[in-house]
Amino acid sequence: MDTRNVKLRTPADTWGLVDPERQRKARQDAIDDGDLIEITRMGRDVGIVYPLAVSARAAQSMVPFPNMPQEIVTENLWDTLHAFRDKAGTTTAEEFEFQASLYQNGLVPTITFKATVSPGDDGEPVITIMMPDEDWETIGYGHHNTCDTMLTVDDVASALNFTPGRIREFIREERIPAVKCGGSWRIKRSELERIMNEGF
Repeated sequence: MDTRNVKLRTPADTWGLVDPERQRKARQDAIDDGDLIEITRMGRDVGIVYPLAVSARAAQSMVPFPNMPQEIVTENLWDTLHAFRDKAGTTTAEEFEFQASLYQNGLVPTITFKATVSPGDDGEPVITIMMPDEDWETIGYGHHNTCDTMLTVDDVASALNFTPGRIREFIREERIPAVKCGGSWRIKRSELERIMNEGF
């Protein structure tokens, strides 16, 4: 019997089984789920050419209070990106920590973030800004227990059975607290749950 071409197969090989807890989540999935917030356009405005995203936890550190004025939200994002760029200009490491002083309800604490450049879904270099205890490979696992996920207008519209345009009107009328990140409105999951339980 010729055994040169015989390959031992496991049930996992045969049926394509993987442990979902150990399988890396695709970056686009994390963006779609609100675990990552893409801010590539803002990054390009400060000279960062790679696709860029911040974790939902990092975004929550930048915008910790509901109804923060949009100009403060934008300023905090810019300050974070400038602090990242300043540190990135001095290192060739693929991961580093940096600090940014951000305005938060009358205080200006210094917050430590971590940045990494890693392969994206198609192997292209991408940048992720996150909290120091986060790992770019596992962002999104267990997110419902660890942070308040940021939802898109479409997510909220679908959950509340409104059109996205109507949700944007509610945001303009300040009936739904939201922040603009990278050109798109984001709403905290807790705000959606509050609206569903208590109404507007």
